[in-house]
Amino acid sequence: MGAGQSTIPNCERTAMPCTAKENTCRTCSSVLYPVQGMENQSSPVVQCLTCPGKPFICGTCLSPWQGRPGDAKGHCPNNRCAVVGTLLTCGLITDSKSQVRGCPEFRACPKCYSLIMHIGPLCSEVNCSECDHYFCYICLRDSAECTSIACSTAGRQWFST
Repeated sequence: MGAGQSTIPNCERTAMPCTAKENTCRTCSSVLYPVQGMENQSSPVVQCLTCPGKPFICGTCLSPWQGRPGDAKGHCPNNRCAVVGTLLTCGLITDSKSQVRGCPEFRACPKCYSLIMHIGPLCSEVNCSECDHYFCYICLRDSAECTSIACSTAGRQWFST
């Protein structure tokens, strides 16, 4: 096989809504509480009552909230808020025949952050159709670095852009 060629199957990517909800603080793992009266904000605002300063947090992507809730200038600073929200709230793959059982239904490409959904039980390595990056859906490492036979499942992805 020549340079740049691969035998990795090209898995499909798509976007579908998720249903589960992970609502714990990324810093201390405490339960986050909704801030009342925030219905007019672009994202829901939650608050950690355990962390010092009781910080306000975007309820969609768990990024620190900019400004005070209710302030017209208050906002989530994460440009990929909706993508991260999907990554944090989607369900897990439960198909017992799938090589990626137990992984989130969605992953973000480690290079370009495009959402990818695993399709089919036989491939653990996927190709991002946006940037052509091949990576392991289980551990999120570059496919050239992964030995999918023994890789460990990476947790839910979070990032801020």
